[in-house]
Amino acid sequence: MASDHDNRLLPLRREFGQAWHGFDRNQVAQYLDHLETQLRRLMAERDSAVARTTAVSRELETAKAEIAELRQRVEELKKPPERIEDLDERMRRTVELANTQAGEIVARAEAAAEQNWARSSEVSNKLHERYMKLLETLDGHAEALQREHEEALASTRAEVERMTTEAVKRREQLDAEAEQKRRAIETEFESRMTTERQALEQEITEQKETSRRDAERRVAEATAEAKRLVEEATEKASKLVREATEEADRRTAEANATVTRLTKIREEARARLREADEVLQQGESALHPVQEEDTELAKAQPRS
Repeated sequence: MASDHDNRLLPLRREFGQAWHGFDRNQVAQYLDHLETQLRRLMAERDSAVARTTAVSRELETAKAEIAELRQRVEELKKPPERIEDLDERMRRTVELANTQAGEIVARAEAAAEQNWARSSEVSNKLHERYMKLLETLDGHAEALQREHEEALASTRAEVERMTTEAVKRREQLDAEAEQKRRAIETEFESRMTTERQALEQEITEQKETSRRDAERRVAEATAEAKRLVEEATEKASKLVREATEEADRRTAEANATVTRLTKIREEARARLREADEVLQQGESALHPVQEEDTELAKAQPRS
């Protein structure tokens, strides 16, 4: 069963802020899905290992309970019997048979004493001997039964001790196996997590290196393109400047030629103007007396 920590860990977060020159969102989502699947599988294996460990612990508790029960039985067997019914069945039957035979012997002895007092002593002795033999036989049976009981008790005690020793060894073995399995599971889990983490770090490093190379490539391409455009623009500007300079030189030469021509024309015009001015001045000098006469005639005319 998943713990609260597992529920907080899964599912993995897939919402990330967008940024230029970053990772591909689909690749990141696919990798997170893969990582989440691996984590769920590792958690399932961990839960299975915990369940196996719990089962082994239950087996240990059961073995401990069996050992306690066997020890209790041994303690009960060590106690001496308090009643005749608690003896072994054969011992009880032997005692009852001996008591019955003893009763019959006593009854016969009493009857013989009543019938013949003279023979009572001999018969009594024989009966006493027979009774003593029966008692010896009974004692022998009792001793044999006691030996069998002690042997059975010793055998039971030895069996219990053997079972106890085996149970202790089995418990120690199960404890060792459980500890070994737990350590192996922890080691495997840590190894897998380390491998997954290293793989993730390696992939992130590779993604970063790829992004860095792409960025450097794009910067280099952009720099080359900018350099090419600058060179083209510089070449075009140089060409335009050269053409403009040539055109300016041509136009300057044409303008200089025009200025020279216009200057020459202006000088010629000035010379002609000077000549015309001289002619006009000469004409004005010749016309000046005529103008004075016209003025006087006008003054002499009567006013209407």
